Amino acid sequence: MSFAEQERALFDLLFDSELRERFQKSSSAALRDYALDENERADFSIIRADGLALDAYLRADFVLSHLCRSFPLTFTLISSLHGGLDLLRGLIDTRTMRTRPDERAAEFGTHLRDLLASKSFGSALEKTKAVAITEAELGMAMTASALRQTLAAGGTEPAVVSELNADWLNQPIQMASYVSATVIPRSYPELKQALCPCADTELWAHLSNTPLPASKRSVVFAQGEPRLLLAQARVTRRSACDMTTEHITMELSDGFAPLFAHVNGATSVAEILAQMRKIGAPEGVLQGIETGFRQLLEAGMVESSYKPQATSYKGNRPK
Repeated sequence: MSFAEQERALFDLLFDSELRERFQKSSSAALRDYALDENERADFSIIRADGLALDAYLRADFVLSHLCRSFPLTFTLISSLHGGLDLLRGLIDTRTMRTRPDERAAEFGTHLRDLLASKSFGSALEKTKAVAITEAELGMAMTASALRQTLAAGGTEPAVVSELNADWLNQPIQMASYVSATVIPRSYPELKQALCPCADTELWAHLSNTPLPASKRSVVFAQGEPRLLLAQARVTRRSACDMTTEHITMELSDGFAPLFAHVNGATSVAEILAQMRKIGAPEGVLQGIETGFRQLLEAGMVESSYKPQATSYKGNRPK
C-alpha cells in the first residue's frame, strides 16, 4: 500500500482547487496521475466532495489567520478590492503549503506583491502606495525568516553595540543584519491605526466579516507624508520547536532614503556630510543627517566597521 502517495493526493486535494473540481466530477479520473492501485483509489471514493471543500476552506482560513499577522496592512488593502478575500484564499495553494514553515510567510508575501501589482485601484498612485506597503511588510517577513533559519542552523543572533565609538563619524557604515528599509506613503503606526481596527491576531476574522471599504482606503492614502521605514528582526522567544520574532522599527523622513546608496561599508557619515556640503546643503539639513545616522547606529539598524564590546539584547529598543 502506498500510504505516502495517498497522503500526497489528499494534500493536493486540500490545497489545489482545480484538482478538487475534477475530483467532484470523477474521483478516479482526478487521481489518474498518482501512483495508486485500484484499492488505494477506492479509498477516496467515500470522500464527500462537499466535506472536502469545507475542510479545505477551514484549513485555508486557519493559515490565513496566521499569515495576516505578518501582512496586516496588505491583507486589509486587498480586502478593499472586489473579491479581495477570495483572492487571498486562492493563494493558499500547494505552492504555498509545500514551502517550509519558516519560509512560508516570505514566499507568500512575494505572491501577495505580484497580486497587488496586477490589480486595479482607484488610481495608479493608490496602487503604487499599496505595493510600497506590501514591499515593507514583505521585507519584514524576509528578515524574520532569515533570522529564524540562521538560528535553527545553529547560528547566533547579532550582538548589539553597547555604545558608539567616539570616532563613529569617520567609520565606514553598512546596513546591519536582518534590517529592511522601505519608503512607505505614511507612517506605519498611523496606517495601522487608520486601517486596522483590531489586533493582528484578530484581524483576519474581522476582515472576513467586514472588508475595508475602498472609499476609506482612498481617504487614508490621501493623508500623511511619506516615511522611510526601517525594521530589524529580533527573536523574542526561543524553544526547541518554535521561536517568535518581532521587529524593532524606526522611521525617518523619506528624503533620507537616497543617502542609503552610500551605506555600503565603504563610506563614512563624515564623507556623506562632506558630499552634501559640497552640493550646497544647508547646515540644518547636515545636522539632521548626522542626527539621523546617530539614531540609526544607536538603534542597531546601521553598523560601523568599528566593533566595541557588545552586549546581548535586553528589553525594548527605540521605535
